[in-house]
Amino acid sequence: MRKTLIAVSAMMVLVPFLAQAGGPSKAVAAKAISNAAARIKIAEGMNDQWLATLAAFKAAKAAEAKGDFALAQSKAMTAETLANLSIQQATVQKKLWVNEVVK
Repeated sequence: MRKTLIAVSAMMVLVPFLAQAGGPSKAVAAKAISNAAARIKIAEGMNDQWLATLAAFKAAKAAEAKGDFALAQSKAMTAETLANLSIQQATVQKKLWVNEVVK
């Protein structure tokens, strides 16, 4: 659990810098948004949707609409990371729930 929190903290700090490595282009931002949307859809299917994920995704779409592709890519990568973490959480909770059910 502690390792996960450290990894999440590191990713939240590094995502904006990693976004710059690919360059702020429309195609790269669109790809990042597409990847985030796919992961969000999986999280939604697992009934584990985080509000912060949706807020980051909405910010990415807004930045893309304004033409700020660097910000759009950064926000989309953040949304994808958060969606991945929510998927991981849902998977762990599903396994743990079996142990908590009274038989």
